[in-house]
Order: sequence, then structure tokens, then C-alpha cells
Amino acid sequence: MSARALLLACALLALSLLMPPLSWSRRSFDYLVVFDITQSMDVADYRHDGRPESRLAFARRALREALPRLPCGSRIGFAAFTEYRSLMLLAPIEVCEHYNDLLATLAQLDGRMRWAEASQVSKGIYWALRAARDLQPDPPQLVFFTDGHESPPIEGEGPEPFADLERGRVGGLVVGTGGAVPRPIPKSDASGHPRGFWSADEVTQGSDPAARNEHLSALRERHLQAVATRTGLDYLRLDESTGLSAALLEPGRARTRALPTDLGWIPLALALLLVCASPLSRALGTGWRPGRRPPATTA
Repeated sequence: MSARALLLACALLALSLLMPPLSWSRRSFDYLVVFDITQSMDVADYRHDGRPESRLAFARRALREALPRLPCGSRIGFAAFTEYRSLMLLAPIEVCEHYNDLLATLAQLDGRMRWAEASQVSKGIYWALRAARDLQPDPPQLVFFTDGHESPPIEGEGPEPFADLERGRVGGLVVGTGGAVPRPIPKSDASGHPRGFWSADEVTQGSDPAARNEHLSALRERHLQAVATRTGLDYLRLDESTGLSAALLEPGRARTRALPTDLGWIPLALALLLVCASPLSRALGTGWRPGRRPPATTA
């Protein structure tokens, strides 16, 4: 390796170390993810590796698998829903820089955070839309995981969106979680210990005496589709984790903005090319070195 090539390689290495991130326009995604943590989400009507898995656990795993697929510069925040409100736990943060923090928060998000046993899902979605809208200057889209089980049960179509919510102003997804077959709802105490299942006389039932089944839970898909339509959100049924990843990465949900981008790998790659050029040329038997013309060939 010639002295000139060595000097150039050193200069490129120094540039790769000292080069600051440059502003570069890239696509990214911003989401506020809300998990329904009411007790119906503990129904284990999913399966993973041949074992039953609760709705909440399946939803968390689906998001955990989707996180590394989001491009750097994307932001994710977490909130929990129970009773009638969605409480923000973590404001949206950048996924690559805070990846481990996001995973740690996601692992701790479960039913032990419940502050009430009611489940007014429609109002929870409206509160979540307010929370996303008020995150300035770039409100994220909403992702709301729920089975749609309302307790006490709603009559008719349910409450209308809050007057200050403009339909479609905040985009996102209502993610229907759970199976179609009604199943008993596990009962647990404040520490998360199981205490059997809820019985019919322990749960508020609807006005129709022939339909006393509010102690059983299945995905209320039509109800969630109606809420999504009223609020301008899309609806996704969570059948497998890969479906969630595809929905979160839809091009229409992306934002193009200038983000700090590390381009130090470019001078580093050039320096490595210079350093490796001479050994590679000798190994190939050409004798070529940087700064020297390759040997002429004859026909």
C-alpha cells in the first residue's frame, strides 16, 4: 500500500469519526399505541407455540415483533385503557435510540395497572384520540388494541364522539383483538393473581333477559368497526402478528421529514476499500496497488 493511499485512508477514517449527522429527508412513522387492559383481555383465545395465549399478551407480542421493522426516526408511545379513559404512560419516543426502553415498558404493561373494572371502550377510544391530537407539533396516529367488550353493556350504537373531535383529523387503527367464540372472563385481584371466572350474577347484564351473557367475552367486531367509521380510523382484526406489521408500515401512514442521519459509514467504507485493495490484488495475483495503473493485457 502506497504512502499516499495510506494517508488518504487515515483521512477518511478521521472523517467517519468526526462527521456529524446530516439532515436527510426520510420516511418514518409515529404512533400512540393504546392497550385495553380490562379483564376481558385476559381471555386466552389465541395460541402461540401450541399454548393458549391471552388477548393482551398476543397484542403485546405482535407489537414487539413489529417494532424492529419500523425505520429509524419513527416514534412510538404507550397508553393504557380501562374504565372510560386512556392514560398515557410514555409519550412517543424514537424507536432506534430507545428500543430497549420501549421493550421494557411493553413488558410491564398488563392488568395490574387497572384502576377500575368498567370497560367503556367507545369513550376510551375518544379519549385516546384527544391525547394523540394534543401531542404537538406532530400528532401521532392512534393504534388501539381492544376486544370491544363494553361493561356495563351499551344499548344501541353507543355514545357519539366528543364534540371537539374532528373526524379523520387523527388517523390510525382500531385493532380488534380476540376470537369469535364467547369465553368466560378470568377474574383476578389487584396483584394479578387468578380468582376463577366472572359469573352471570357478578356482571351487569343488558336489558334483554334472553341475552344474559355479558360474563362471556368474544371480539365485538361490528361494534369496533362502527366506532372506527365514526372516528375516521381504519379497522384491523388481529389474526397474526405479521398482519399488524404490514398495517403499521403502509406507505399512506408514513411521514416524510428531515431527520438527523449518520452518513459516517460512507467515508469508512471508502477507507476500508483502500486498505483492502492491495492485499486483495496480491491475493488475486494482479499486483495492482492504489495509485498504480493496472498491468496492460495482451490479446
